[in-house]
Amino acid sequence: METHHRHLSDREFIGQLESGLMDPCLFNHEAHIRLAWLYLTTTDFETGLKCISKAIRRLDDQHSSGTKYHHTITVAFSLRIYLLIQEKRTNSWKQFIEANPELNFPKKLLRQHYSEEILYSDIARRTFITPDKPGVHLQAEYINATCFLKIPLHL
Repeated sequence: METHHRHLSDREFIGQLESGLMDPCLFNHEAHIRLAWLYLTTTDFETGLKCISKAIRRLDDQHSSGTKYHHTITVAFSLRIYLLIQEKRTNSWKQFIEANPELNFPKKLLRQHYSEEILYSDIARRTFITPDKPGVHLQAEYINATCFLKIPLHL
């Protein structure tokens, strides 16, 4: 059995996620970034975020009884990835990860924007919460103009 998502083509990777056939052991942090890059380079942000959220939720529902999905983290990271894609065009998700090494430290990145109290709250797990650290914004004007609160949630 393979132990890494890298052996899959992009089509196989997305296909396994969308069909619910991916082994959850393959879906590490890098695979989350790959998923976001694949959707956010081929569609608009709103559609991409919906696809990312749906794919992660499907995997979580099938293998963890829906206990691991975190909506605020998904939205915050998807937005950060989207904005980096706009700044630094790359030809592959591998090049993107190499060009953006800060994405390899998700806790550090999230703690720049969120207090632990907010980030690890039940409400942040179920719905998007805007960053609560003073003077730090995840492009607040973009957040207000997008679909974050329109995405259907499984509460």
